[in-house]
Amino acid sequence: MNNANVKSGSYSKIIAIILFFALTVGNYFQYQLTPLAGQLMTDLGITQNQFSSIFTSPMITSIILGIVAGVLADKFGIKKVIAVALVIAAAGLCIRPFAESYGPLFASMVLGGLGITFLNTNLSKIIGGWYTPQQIGSVMGIIMAGNTVGMTLGTATTAMLPSMTTAFWISGIAAVLVAVLWIAFVREGPYSRKDGQTETIPLGQSLKTVLKSKNVWLAGICLAFILGCNVALTSFLPTALQSRGYTEAAAGLVSSVMTIGSFCGTFLGPIIITKLPRMKPALIVCSIVAALCAAFGWAAPTPLVPVLLFLAGAFISALVPTFMSFPMLLPEIGPAYAGSAGGVMTTLELLGAVIIPTYIITPAAGSNFTLYFALAGISAALMVIFALFLPELNRRKKAA
Repeated sequence: MNNANVKSGSYSKIIAIILFFALTVGNYFQYQLTPLAGQLMTDLGITQNQFSSIFTSPMITSIILGIVAGVLADKFGIKKVIAVALVIAAAGLCIRPFAESYGPLFASMVLGGLGITFLNTNLSKIIGGWYTPQQIGSVMGIIMAGNTVGMTLGTATTAMLPSMTTAFWISGIAAVLVAVLWIAFVREGPYSRKDGQTETIPLGQSLKTVLKSKNVWLAGICLAFILGCNVALTSFLPTALQSRGYTEAAAGLVSSVMTIGSFCGTFLGPIIITKLPRMKPALIVCSIVAALCAAFGWAAPTPLVPVLLFLAGAFISALVPTFMSFPMLLPEIGPAYAGSAGGVMTTLELLGAVIIPTYIITPAAGSNFTLYFALAGISAALMVIFALFLPELNRRKKAA
């Protein structure tokens, strides 16, 4: 028995490494486009709006298919469902180097987004299959740091490559490797079934159970407000700093401090939060600190700007993986319905990331950066209202 547990524990690390690499690649291919924007618009003859739609197309995939991804995983198992998604994503990214106009490039990005969509939706279910409830939050944070690594690599290194085609082929080959690793090594974990359950769950039952859970809705809404703040903050931060007199290079450098904070928060935040006696006060404190730093960080005295932006990134990113671990921790969800719950939460999260900054904050604030960032802070602060009604999961784990 002990030998089996040791083998299971060792194999869980392999699963974690594969997931980290998969999330890195899933963000890398998208953020390769940031330094290539000018070249893409010139070479392919596309407009700025078309480029924006190409860049955000993986997010659109997640909004449309997030719930479907979770329900299918609950029905057929994570191994098969995500394998299919990763193979399609790899095919899409291998087609991308041949795209010579807007339509094929957009289509290849949509296909490429399938893999990260199915992974993000079912991340709690996958991790919860291999780790105990006490470990899920901290492991989630470590694995989700792969998102930040992928974004950073894509943004920082793509311009150094010899050509755009080379850049696209690197991400295509990496996506193929992710699919191969998944098919070859990933399997259902020892905690994947609840109470010895072996039968598959009807699609309708899975979705009905999840939609009836107020805690899934609350966690998803919390994520929506946090991501709304985060996207709003990162979208115009360099521009706002330049309006204060920063040079373009200095504004970019100072803005990158928030990315460093995001990595630290994603990595360390869930570890700290899950070790505290109570989770809810920690979530509320993180939200309030993030709100204040988001609202006032850009306008603070010059020496404090990078400090406050680092804290904004850290506290925002500490919240996201903590909430994403909820499906496996909620007693009414657990392993049986974690995929569907993750789908609902991911859909709400991304709706918030699109609707709040694009259709609420930007139209309301216009070019008034003081109001713009204040509204971004308010978005994070609104999370507190919904977090108050969540169950105390840390105390529940201790009682168990």
